[in-house]
Formats: sequence, structure tokens, C-alpha cells
Amino acid sequence: MIRDFLAAVSASLVIFWGGQSATAQRSYPPKINDARSEVYKTIDEVELKVWIFEPENHQATDQRPAVVFFFGGGWRGGSPEQFAQHCRYLAKQGMVAMTADYRVLSRHKTLALQCVEDAKSAVRWIRTNAARLGIDPDRIVAGGGSAGGHIAACTGVISGLGEDPEDSKISSRPNAMALFNPALILAPYKQDEADAEAMAAMKSRAGVEPELISPIHQVQSEAPPTIVFHGIADTTVPFVTAERYAEVAIAAGNRCELVAYPGAGHGFFNYGREGVPGEYFQKTIHRLHRFLQSLEYLDHDPGFRLPASTNVHLRSDLDHSRRVFEKEGKGTVAFMGGSITENPGYRDRVSEYLRKRFPETEFEFIAAGISSTCSTTGAFRLQRDVLAHDPDLFFVEFAVNDDQDAAHARRDCIRGMEGIIRHAKTHDPAMDIVVTHFVNPPILEALQQGRVPVSVNAHERVASRYGVASIGVAQEVAERISDKNLTWEEYGGTHPKPAGYQLTADLMIDLLDTAWASPLAETPPESARLVKAIDPASYASGRLVPVTAAKVDEQWIHEQPDWKAISGPVRGRFENRKLLCAQAIGATMTLDFEGTAIGLFVLAGPDAGMVEYSIDGGPFESVDLYHRFSARLHYPRTVMLAADLKPGEHRLILRVGKDRNSLSQGNAIRILDFTAN
Repeated sequence: MIRDFLAAVSASLVIFWGGQSATAQRSYPPKINDARSEVYKTIDEVELKVWIFEPENHQATDQRPAVVFFFGGGWRGGSPEQFAQHCRYLAKQGMVAMTADYRVLSRHKTLALQCVEDAKSAVRWIRTNAARLGIDPDRIVAGGGSAGGHIAACTGVISGLGEDPEDSKISSRPNAMALFNPALILAPYKQDEADAEAMAAMKSRAGVEPELISPIHQVQSEAPPTIVFHGIADTTVPFVTAERYAEVAIAAGNRCELVAYPGAGHGFFNYGREGVPGEYFQKTIHRLHRFLQSLEYLDHDPGFRLPASTNVHLRSDLDHSRRVFEKEGKGTVAFMGGSITENPGYRDRVSEYLRKRFPETEFEFIAAGISSTCSTTGAFRLQRDVLAHDPDLFFVEFAVNDDQDAAHARRDCIRGMEGIIRHAKTHDPAMDIVVTHFVNPPILEALQQGRVPVSVNAHERVASRYGVASIGVAQEVAERISDKNLTWEEYGGTHPKPAGYQLTADLMIDLLDTAWASPLAETPPESARLVKAIDPASYASGRLVPVTAAKVDEQWIHEQPDWKAISGPVRGRFENRKLLCAQAIGATMTLDFEGTAIGLFVLAGPDAGMVEYSIDGGPFESVDLYHRFSARLHYPRTVMLAADLKPGEHRLILRVGKDRNSLSQGNAIRILDFTAN
């Protein structure tokens, strides 16, 4: 097993040492204004500080448990600010929590050995000053992430290194350790072999024989009880190293709990972006609380709940909508998606739950589901169908339709869903949003084979990026079927039966109950700043442009089609709509628009044709409006003509094409709206 790690060491050392790791992207000097700082060590005229977060009503006469965190950054960079949120949480729970600075290569020209020495000095300083700080000297926890996890581990398993004989009278060993994707193996272990060049580089950067600061090489019995949090998808510090360390520590008679997170990469545990708590921050801090509780360092349950289902991802407290519902006695809740949302199944159940939870609140429920439509269409109709109602709580789903209806590539899934979320957050930064991933047979099959479906993966990335809650109905169904607690038939298929809708509503209620379990804060927090876009070309400024904005020749007619005279059914919501229609080959229109993208929201039935179009005088291109479902329905779909234009004013010339799909009965073009970004 360790051979896998050592093979990875050669490739990953450059990554780990070449710059700050994902755990370390914080400002330096740190900006921590809500904690007091003290110097714990002065060396070579460098003052190293700890920032101390104290519990409420803390007294010097107390004997509180304490924790000190060390930041990550490959022993090269990083900032104590990385663990400030961990400290804030633990201080609120009753611990004296600290985040420490230490010397690193980029600022102090030091090697890993000096990082370890500083960490040991910090633990010794805390124990030396325990009486003054109101700390129990026998309940000190060392924690850290990545390289910080490495040096925290070293404080627990290495004795004597770099210590002054006088100082060594007071132990630098913590009483427990909390390690986040730590580097625990720095050299070949026992009979393992490694690349000689990589190991030479390790020695050069360590400043000492690597074995001397390689935690796995120093494990003995009676090591401090340890919890290790590690992402299985970590490519910087491979998960296999944590597995091996835990095996060795347990074999030596120590308590070492390894908590694995499938799909999580390096730095997964960080608080989050722009003040938005990350899902893994919540999960790891909750699990850390339980670990500390088991050691009797904390005497109460965690300060927040986690959802009962692991497929419910709570990334925000959803307190905006709760505050509106409770304080204002009214509220607006919107549901957007395809046919699963157009059907009342889960909507009615969630709406009833909200009415019962807030019996004094007058609700407006917005049903914005349109069968067959994908996230691209959703992004363009968002303003008209959802934002115009100013929702407080917004549920959105498009995973199934992006997969089976639109057959979107990942880029298009991102552009559509990010367009929706970013536009909504721009409209109202406080809006609470929940993304749900439903399931169809291909999505189910992929999950059962251990693959993440394209649309689910893309939408989940957007939700995670924006700190938006999400619900994995698809994963929940796959797991229950694998556990033989559900069948596909019982769930109901792509369009769920009542049991499937109830399962969905139960997950949504699990999310809301969890989010709203804690007392509501007296004042609302400031809304988080909008994060950098995943795709700058996402449809975050999507809008519908009325067909009347186009200049058309006499062969185009703005009319309500005589559907009885046209082959193929049309859904009721479109029967009375006026469309811009043409069938004559060469019928031409012109549309002047501003933006970076232009498309058509059309009804494409058995006689759907092709359009030919030119933008800004460029060559004409052709796009087929006929869809694989057109044979049995005048199918609503958005066809993007151009999505990567330069910002500014543009001119679209569009005409009915002379060619048509071999399955089509005609050349008809029926446009509901133009879509512009």
C-alpha cells in the first residue's frame, strides 16, 4: 500500500513544496481582529505569535481545555488565518482556541525542521502559561492541516528534537491531536522503496534526515489520541498515507481514528469562500466536536445538527428565509425545474411542511417548472418566472433534463446552473437556494457503477462554489436500491410515484429541519460577496427577448398557431401563446441585441426545420431545430446560436434554411422568445 504513496511522492513533492497548497490561501500578515495575540517565541529577531480566542466569561482561574492549530502551505507559506473559523467555533463551545504562526521558507528561509521546532515551542508555551491563560495543562490539543498537520503530528510523536535542556522540563507533547490531510510519511517505511532523487529533495527541504521528522517512523505506544480527517481524492497528500499511519498507530496500541471523505481533495476541510461555510467544514468540525466530547474536553453536543441523510448537503443556515417567515409573517417560495417540478408531487409536500412549521405566515408558492426544459432555458427565463416574484427560498432542479432532454456536455450544465445561481444571488444576495439532483435510468446506472453523472457533477460543483445547499435524490435512490431498501419501481422511475415524491420531500424537510434547528440570530449577517465565476460565460445575465423586437419580412407571422391543423400535440401551457412563425425557405429576420450570447426558445415539432444565421456579417451557419423527441411533441427547447461573443452590440440575421432533418416533415420555425445573455 505504501508503495503507492512513495510512487506518488516523486510527482507530488514539487506540487507540495512548489507553492502554497490549497489549505493555505489566506492573507499574511493575518487579519484576525476578534482575538488577542501574544508572542510565544522570539528567534533570530522574529516574533512568532498565537491568536487566542476565549470562551464567553472565561477567567484566568478556569482550567479550560485548549487547542492550537497550525496552518498548511508546504512548510513554505500560509497564514494562521486559515484556522480562525475553527477557533471561533471551538471557543464558542468552551475551549480556549488558538491559531499559531511559525517560520516558513518563503518568509524566513527555514526548512521543515524549524517548522516542527516552532510547533513544539507553541505547545510548550501554552503549557508553561496554562495557569495565567486559564487552561488545563493536561488537556491541550494540537491540530493542523497539510504541512500544519504534519508539524502538529510531530509534536505528539517526536521527543527531544531541537529542544533546549531547560525547556524540556515542560513537555511539548499535546494530550490529543486533530490532523487534517496531514503529511505523515516523509521517507520509505520499513521495506518500502522510493525514488532516490525525491528522497534527496526531501532531505534538502527537511533540514534533517527525513525519518527524524516523519511521524510514521516515530510512532510509539502511549501517543496522544488522534483523529485524522482525509479526503480520498487528495492528490497532494495521498489518502493511502493516512491509512498506513492509522494502521501503524493502532498496532502500537494507540487510539487513532481515520475519517475518510469520498471525493474530497486537498484542503477540503477549509471554512469556505467569501464567508460561506463549506460543507466539509461543517462535517469535520462536527466530527471533531464529537471526538473532543469523547475525551471529555467538551461536555455537550455539537452546536449544530447535521442532516440525517449523507446526501443532504447543508452549506448555509437558510436563515434569511426563516427570518422573513417568522418576523414578517409572509414569504415567497419558488420551485423551478422540468416536468418533475411542474408536477405537484414534492412541491405540495414541501409547501404543506412550511405551512405547518410557520402557521402564522402567509405564503406565496411559485410553480416555475416547465416540462422538458433544461438549465439553459431556466437561466434565460429565471427573471420572468422566478426573480420577478422576489423569492425568499428557491428550489431548483435540472439534472435529469440536462442529461436526457438536452444531452448537455459539462460546460453547458455549468453555464446553465451557474447562470441561475449567480443571477439569483446578484438579484438578492441573501436569497436561500436549494439545488436538487433527481434521477433517471442513465444517472442511476452511472451511480451504481461508481461514476458521477455529468449533470449531477456539474450542478454540484456550482452549488458547492456558491455555498448553496443541495440534495442528492439520485444518490439516495441508488444507495437505497443497492441496500435493497427500495426498488426503482417503488420510487416510480424518472417521473416519481408518490413514494418517490415523499422520499424527495423527506430529504428536503431533513435539510430545512437541520438548518433551522439552532436559534435564529438576533440580527442578519452581512451577505457574502459574490464569488468568482466558474465560467465567466455562464448565463448569469440571461434574459428573454420578445420576438416583437426582431425586424421580419412578410413571410414571418406573429400568431397563435392553429394547432388542430398541425401534426403533433402541443402542451396546454403553449396553446394560447403567440409565436413568431415561418415555413417559407429563405424567410428572413434581423435582431439587434447586446450581450455575449444569443439563442432561440422554440417549439420544435414533427415539422421542425433548420435555421441559417449570421452574426455581425459573418458567414451563415446552420442549426437543426428538430429534436429526437420532436416526432411525438412540439418540443420546447432552447437552441444557442452563439454563446461566446465579445460583450457589446451585435446583429443577428436569421432565415429559414433550405435543408431539413431527414426525420422532419417540414421546414417550420416557431419561436417563443429569443434568449440573450
